[in-house]
Amino acid sequence: MKEFHRSIIFTNVPLKSQYRYKDVFQIFPCNLESMPRSKHQKHFPNILEYWTVTEEILPLPIEFEIFKEQAERFPAMIVKQDIILALLTSFTNHLFFHYNSIGTWAIPIQYDDPGEEAEKWFSQWSLTFYHWPELPKQMKIDSFTTQSFPNIPFISPKEYYTQNPNLDFNISLEITFPNVIDSLFDSYFSLPNENKTIINTAANYNQTAVELIGTRKTVSLLSSFTAMETMVNLEFKDETPEKCPECNQLRFSISKKFREYLLKYIGNSAANKKKFNHYYSLRSKIVHTGKQLKTEHLFTDFPEEEKDEEYDLRLEILQIGRMAINKWLLHRTQNVA
Repeated sequence: MKEFHRSIIFTNVPLKSQYRYKDVFQIFPCNLESMPRSKHQKHFPNILEYWTVTEEILPLPIEFEIFKEQAERFPAMIVKQDIILALLTSFTNHLFFHYNSIGTWAIPIQYDDPGEEAEKWFSQWSLTFYHWPELPKQMKIDSFTTQSFPNIPFISPKEYYTQNPNLDFNISLEITFPNVIDSLFDSYFSLPNENKTIINTAANYNQTAVELIGTRKTVSLLSSFTAMETMVNLEFKDETPEKCPECNQLRFSISKKFREYLLKYIGNSAANKKKFNHYYSLRSKIVHTGKQLKTEHLFTDFPEEEKDEEYDLRLEILQIGRMAINKWLLHRTQNVA
């Protein structure tokens, strides 16, 4: 039996339209009565509607045992919500997320234009939680709700991922999706559970890469690489390693598989081969020598040109990782068709 759920999820740029994937989930802007609003907000609240079934109930963590009756469905809800958000982040140019921190020291912005009054404000320990008294009742649903928002704008993949994509840097632009997103979800949900789990892992690394892209830049880049390598392992999981004819030892060439995966799904050319070898070389320097990016710290004395080149490279690797996982899924759909 299906049990329907609503969650508040966030984006870094406004979602002004709705998207529904079949009868699996839908997202749309949060526009509920009495909800908090601020002209200073950097996180924009939205609604995710989805469902779970009894078979998806997971073991309750021991720290929640005291709330067993109220919380036994909570793990399944969170797992499904997190999968949808990670996939949306991998399939689109935008970060979809929810709050999971226990709290933080913060100064509440009590008025939109406080003036000198703000100088008298004190920090308070604040829950990282978007809430108002009427919210619990507004979250209860027994089916997908009907919305009147326009459908989300669709853009062709090549233009979407490569031609000045809005990677959440410009809040004056609304969220858009690639026009193949339904096919991406079709392919994902048609996979065996074992492969879905691997895709989920890659999507989680992509999500981490996006979350940290402006703060912990080296870790963000490593997350992009790890997402790619997760997909490389999936691509070659059924391949039998070659044996050296002289010593009979197994031959493993991780760098070759990494390159071949990208050449297959991004484009096979001499220029790309050189580029993808450079990617793997950079990844190896970071992992094996502790190399950090030049722009890891806010203030550095590197020339601006070098900083710009590194910034462009990080975004390029993020986007190529997204494109490759999407091409992998679309390839499966085409093969089935």
